[in-house]
Amino acid sequence: MASKTNVFSYRGGMYILLTLLIVTFIGGFIVYRFSLVHHKGTPQELDEVIFFSIIGVAITATCIALILAIRLNRNIRSLKRAAEAMENGADIESAPQFANDELGDISRHIIDLYSRLHQASVDINREHDLALHEHQEKLRIKRQLTNNINHELKTPVAAIQGYLETLINNKDMSDEERNSFIEKSYTHSQRLTQLLQDVSTITRLEDGSSRIECEIVDLRAIIDEIGADIALLPEVKRMRYNVDLPATMPVKGNSTLLMSIFKNLTDNALSYSGGRDIFIRLLAIENSMYVITLSDNGIGVDNDHINHIFERFYRIDKGRSRKLGGTGLGLSIVKNAILFHGGDIKVYNRPQGGLEFKITLPVGEETA
Repeated sequence: MASKTNVFSYRGGMYILLTLLIVTFIGGFIVYRFSLVHHKGTPQELDEVIFFSIIGVAITATCIALILAIRLNRNIRSLKRAAEAMENGADIESAPQFANDELGDISRHIIDLYSRLHQASVDINREHDLALHEHQEKLRIKRQLTNNINHELKTPVAAIQGYLETLINNKDMSDEERNSFIEKSYTHSQRLTQLLQDVSTITRLEDGSSRIECEIVDLRAIIDEIGADIALLPEVKRMRYNVDLPATMPVKGNSTLLMSIFKNLTDNALSYSGGRDIFIRLLAIENSMYVITLSDNGIGVDNDHINHIFERFYRIDKGRSRKLGGTGLGLSIVKNAILFHGGDIKVYNRPQGGLEFKITLPVGEETA
């Protein structure tokens, strides 16, 4: 935007034109008076000088008026083109250039105002579209979750119903067969209970995260508690639990969710990795965030699947997952719980075999 001192002034041009016209009238009046009186001895050369001076002033005034009119008309046409472009919603970059004068200055102010209003409108529309997309995405995810839950519930419910019908219809069944059917029904009921718990956790993270209480929690104590549970497993299901962490690791978060993060990851390694060791290490503390890795030395995951393992109900081997009691929600809960705490999680195949999860979680307070 040009400064006011550099802007051409139509008012100044009009003052010049008015001055020239006044001079013209005065000159014409003087010539008229000289012609009327016509004293003897008055040189006619003076009349001619005055006459031609008047003609020159008139021509000059006319030229100035013409220049002002052309300049004004050019700015008006430019402003009209800009108004038509704005009416059609054109980008402000397509607006014409205005002369450096008063009307041009006003036009640039109008363009600047339009630009701000247009940008505000674009921002509002973008936010509206984003909000609408998020709403539609939430509805899609909820519909998908509902459909998946219905599908996942059918298997244990149908199995329990089948076992119970068999028990009811076969009164003479041996005690061994009866106990076998009861144990299978109990196993499926446990899977059903776990599925409902996982769905409840997912729902709580999505819809009620503001109501989840947070406090300073010792993450090392949670990880040690999980290690103690692993030590009680039968030897065929047990893995060596290798922890390389500080004695205390304060995290501001929810103890139940933090427990579910590392419990689900270790359960995943126990059930599917086929390895012998679980490693949990603190790599660094960066920008008030713990950088933790949890890895195993098992078979890893094909690259075709690794980018999908945090999706709900995604299974690499569906039959094997159901057989081992998995609900398909464990790793989705892990990711959502970490995001709730303001952290992040990534997964890689280790060069030497197995999976490695890289986790960041916020430091709860200054460590010693």
